[in-house]
Amino acid sequence: MRSPGRPATAGGHVARWTVDTVGVLLAMSVGTFALVLLARGDPAAVLAATRAGRPAVPEQIEAVRVELGLDDPAPVRYLRWLAHACTGDFGRSLRSNAPIGPEVADRLGVTLGLVGGSAVVAVVVGVGVGVAGALLRRGVLRGSLRIGALLVSSIPSFWLSYLLVLYLAIRLGLLPTSGMAGPSTWLMPMAVLGLPVAGVLSRVVAVTLREALDQPYVRAAQARGSGTLSIVLRDGLPNAAGPILSVAGFGIGGLLVATVVVEQIFGWPGLGAYFVHAAGARDVPALQAATLVMGGGFILVNRCADLLQGLMDPRSRRGRDARPRRRPTLPGRKPPGGDASVGVPDARNRREEP
Repeated sequence: MRSPGRPATAGGHVARWTVDTVGVLLAMSVGTFALVLLARGDPAAVLAATRAGRPAVPEQIEAVRVELGLDDPAPVRYLRWLAHACTGDFGRSLRSNAPIGPEVADRLGVTLGLVGGSAVVAVVVGVGVGVAGALLRRGVLRGSLRIGALLVSSIPSFWLSYLLVLYLAIRLGLLPTSGMAGPSTWLMPMAVLGLPVAGVLSRVVAVTLREALDQPYVRAAQARGSGTLSIVLRDGLPNAAGPILSVAGFGIGGLLVATVVVEQIFGWPGLGAYFVHAAGARDVPALQAATLVMGGGFILVNRCADLLQGLMDPRSRRGRDARPRRRPTLPGRKPPGGDASVGVPDARNRREEP
């Protein structure tokens, strides 16, 4: 058993992270499966009507119910669904009677491309504006950056989409209104997703970096003649990486959920649009699959950010403090190796000079 005063190891942190992540994913899968139990309508009736091309009779509905195993208890159905979902088998769509797994895989690639480009926009703009806000002195430019970041992070995605389409596509004619035919069609969706995250990230970078640059080791580096860029990259950002990674992970994970609105507005055939279509048609198995994939992606991105934060900063590792602690000593007893007060002699054992 590890003593309380021993620093937390990186291996132990990774093991705890793995156990916690699996637990959160299992809890999320239970909530996703509950959609079937809470959704209105009978999936067997919908699938039987789709196959027959007309309203199904009770015998057809009962046959589909037996085929899908809907007569089994809920725990048995959940375990069977989870085992199939882990292999990529999400069943068949109630709308098209086609396998859901290949459809989700095709649309997931589109969504991941959009989220990846938006994450690059968020990190580059957010970190750049945040570093500028930390280095600038109080004035109009610094205040403008702060107000601009707050405004961008507060604008809803559907309204920002409307503004960009109105001015950049309709009035100025610089960009197409929708589609994904080329790089010009990627700019507005990525800006709509990435700029709000960049606004929040820039404020966190500015505040944490400003605090890091006030530390004594930065003043020592300045006294040695190090340049501003070198100090920011070598001393400032690494020591402020903990809060930055946490906010960036939460924001990038939230991009998966925000695609539900943005893909529908700009006509991208991704997983977000697939979720909207499945919800409109009450296609419960497809809705389950899209929710499970998007929710799992959100959790994994945030948990990976927590893992990186713990590996970079041992003090943030959950459960144990990474700093060594002194052993408590009884009153009147001198601890081994000297006095408990570092650098201060024991006044009771010190002889007074004549």
